[in-house]
Amino acid sequence: MKVSNVFIVLALACVWVLLVETLSVSAVLTGLFFGIITLFTCNKALPVSKASNMSFSRMVMYPLFLVGQVYVAGFNVIKIIFSGATTEFVKIKTDIEDESLRVVLADSITLTPGSVLINLEGDELEVLWLKGKNQVLSEKEREAVIKGSLEKWLLRAQK
Repeated sequence: MKVSNVFIVLALACVWVLLVETLSVSAVLTGLFFGIITLFTCNKALPVSKASNMSFSRMVMYPLFLVGQVYVAGFNVIKIIFSGATTEFVKIKTDIEDESLRVVLADSITLTPGSVLINLEGDELEVLWLKGKNQVLSEKEREAVIKGSLEKWLLRAQK
């Protein structure tokens, strides 16, 4: 077993102990067991070799950044709903070359309130999004609103 795998299992066990809020031998052993099972499953289902074109050090803070973007989008959606809203299907292109990062962008767009990914094919995303009733935006402006700074962050993580 590689040193990085040992570190991952220990980190997962620590998370388990925090979640069960008990520091006991049984909690630690259970955390280690589930950590090993999780690592084994992830290594089988999520081959890291396919994600070799991304900088993992730059992706470490992405989940926190995404949570912030979800809250910002949520407040914007509340404003749009109260002022009147319509939905629209939009096709947008991404500059992200790595397939794994394009999937992360697509999932991130779906997680942010007011937008749902319909299809991802190559570098084109089809999105159903909520917009203001009287809001008229050019194609570039729509792309900027939908992708926001998510794409910029992921472009920095691309090698």
